[in-house]
Amino acid sequence: MKTRRKELDVDFIGSQEPLTTSEEKALSDFFGKKKELKKRKIVRLKRTTHKVTSKA
Repeated sequence: MKTRRKELDVDFIGSQEPLTTSEEKALSDFFGKKKELKKRKIVRLKRTTHKVTSKA
């Protein structure tokens, strides 16, 4: 079966100039925030997975 998706043969996406310091800082902040949100979500899920048993 043939795939309809065409694979792009590129080495760079966008310009080939190096990033500026402000762009590097913005990317670093973005990935840091994303990592922090992921950590918080994992911690929250771990706290709520306790079994609750009741005596009836």
